[in-house]
Amino acid sequence: MKLWKISFMMLAAFSLAFCSSDDDDKDIVEQVTIYVSAETGTYNVVPDNMLVEGMLIRTEGESAFYCVSFQTITGFTYERGHEYELLVKRTKLANPPQDSGKYRYELVRIVSDKEIKR
Repeated sequence: MKLWKISFMMLAAFSLAFCSSDDDDKDIVEQVTIYVSAETGTYNVVPDNMLVEGMLIRTEGESAFYCVSFQTITGFTYERGHEYELLVKRTKLANPPQDSGKYRYELVRIVSDKEIKR
């Protein structure tokens, strides 16, 4: 009888350990405001270990800009010397490809576009 209880408890523990929430398998979509700097930056491309020029962006509520590819935001074309505020649809991918980020961005609308004179 004791062996049966131990076997049952182990089976139950293994069953619970391998269960996953349905939410883990779904992409999460939200609209966020993105700020794009008039200046560009560089980021490292792996596995080539090569520096590539890209645009500097930050999400509303963040203080630091980070560099991403000019093609990161679908439907948006970056112009040097312009500072943008964008409304985008950000999709957090449940199962992102290994060679890309965990987010996908799509332009909803350009809120503002200011040319910065130097």
